[in-house]
Amino acid sequence: AMASHETASGASTPFEDHADVDEDHVCALCHELLYEPVAIACGHSFCKQCLVELLRHKQIGSQALSCPLCRRPLHAQREELIPCTLLCKLLQKLYPDAWERRKLAADQREQQSNSSTGQLGLFVSDSVLPKQRHRLHIFEQRYKALIDRVMRGSRRFAMVGISRSDDAVRLADGSRISAFGTEVEIVSCNGLADGRFLIEVQGRRAFKIADHALTDAGFVEVSVNYCSWQSDSLSSGDRESDEGEVRQAAQSAASLVNEWEQRVRDWGYEQFRGHLSMIHTDLGQRPGTENGDALALWIAALINPVPGLGVAPEIRQQVMGASTTLERLQIVTEAMETSMRGMVKPGSWKRAVLPYCREQFRHLLLLGLVVAGYGLTCLSSSVHALFFALGDDS
Repeated sequence: AMASHETASGASTPFEDHADVDEDHVCALCHELLYEPVAIACGHSFCKQCLVELLRHKQIGSQALSCPLCRRPLHAQREELIPCTLLCKLLQKLYPDAWERRKLAADQREQQSNSSTGQLGLFVSDSVLPKQRHRLHIFEQRYKALIDRVMRGSRRFAMVGISRSDDAVRLADGSRISAFGTEVEIVSCNGLADGRFLIEVQGRRAFKIADHALTDAGFVEVSVNYCSWQSDSLSSGDRESDEGEVRQAAQSAASLVNEWEQRVRDWGYEQFRGHLSMIHTDLGQRPGTENGDALALWIAALINPVPGLGVAPEIRQQVMGASTTLERLQIVTEAMETSMRGMVKPGSWKRAVLPYCREQFRHLLLLGLVVAGYGLTCLSSSVHALFFALGDDS
């Protein structure tokens, strides 16, 4: 049997590159030709990089990871994932074109991971931070063309949010986007029969937009400079300041995180059971206080998750745009303090009354706008009538 990459309805997806690949030679995780295949204890094989991602995102506290196909326990460490040389040679011989495409895509990902600059297709939606996951429904033609292109290559594109700040980037259509964004990688993609995509992405590296241009396919491509502070323990702006102050700010932020999380859990602010645990699964272990930038990004991603908790001010663009480590730590600390001041204990009269008051305020505001609009209309009519009357008298 050959791998046709069909949807549940039986219609082929737009990906036809591997339509001639035997289904036994297709990775069940990425649905492409096995590349650098690794055989695990149960006998099933997956791409090495796919297993690396699987190990990276295994649930915190779970005793063992399971094989995605047979669900048998998977006990493996990253350094134990060694590709099968014989199977690599066989696949390369059977499918030379498909293998070369996989190799080229892997090389591109490696180059992008090591480069300080890059060219990425642009997707304008919501701000995402490194390690955050986001599910997207792709239906606009320009973005369908973008996803189709990156799925044949690096699987990565730029994701930014709308911005009203002074340093916002203005696109050709007049929209204003944040100058800072995140390179995201597609971790799962389901192509539908009508050309739409259901994808899940995960943030990789923050960047600043240097330039942009419209492509023939209709989407915007941006030239980006990856933020150097992601690999440094201290931003350049802080090296001239008091490192002790930065260290103290990192320790204060780290200690406040525990209190913030405890309050969110105990006071019932999770949107669903295990919400914070799911966020931790995506973000991984909290960075230490010795790397203030990584810690600030991690905290920002925690309190502004996807889907949102709705209990903290939006700070993702602000954190990425900050010029120093100290400033980033101050932003996340202030956001946590503001968030905790706004939380109310269960059973408190405020917990019951405040949502009602907010809803009534919205209704009153809407009513006020309607009344104001009606009043302006009446005033306008009266002014017109007055002018006409004065014109008749003259």
